[in-house]
Amino acid sequence: KRLEAEKGSVNDAETEHFADFDKYKKKSTTLKTWFREFNRYHGLPRQDAVFFNMSDLICSLAKQEDCVIMGRCADAILATNHIPHISLFISAPFALRVQRIMASKNMDLKHAARFLKQMDKQHKKYYDFFTGGRWGKPENYDLCINSANYGIRETIDLIERMIDQQRK
Repeated sequence: KRLEAEKGSVNDAETEHFADFDKYKKKSTTLKTWFREFNRYHGLPRQDAVFFNMSDLICSLAKQEDCVIMGRCADAILATNHIPHISLFISAPFALRVQRIMASKNMDLKHAARFLKQMDKQHKKYYDFFTGGRWGKPENYDLCINSANYGIRETIDLIERMIDQQRK
C-alpha cells in the first residue's frame, strides 16, 4: 500500500491513516474495554494514563500489521518494547511549512506562523517529557529528511525505497 494515496495531498493521506486507525480502534476495543484498560492506570495523571494506553495500542497495532504511525512518540515506544520499526523525521524550512499550512488550513501568514510555532512547541514538549529524549534530534531516528530538498512526492518515494530495501 502506498504511504500516501496515489501520492495525493498529505491531508488526504492523513485522513486515510486516521480513518484506518479509527477502524482498528473500533474493531479491537469496545468503549467498555477501553475504559477498563484506561482504569488500569488509575492514580496516574490523565495525560500519563492516555499516553500509556496509547503506547499499548501502538505496540499492539505494530505487532499485528505493517503500519504508519505519525508522532505519538512511536519511535521511542517501539524501541523500548523491542518492536522492529523504521523511525523517520521529516522536516522542512519554517517558511515552507508556513506556506503549506496557509494552503491546507486556509490561514493567513500571521495565524499560520503562530499555529506552526505552537504545534512545534507542543510536539517538542510532549516528546521530550514522555521519552526523556529530544524531539527532532537526528540520533533518535533511522532517517531524517528535509522534504524541501526533494518535494513531497520524491520524499515519499525515498521512504518507500528504504522500506522495500529493508524488507529484502
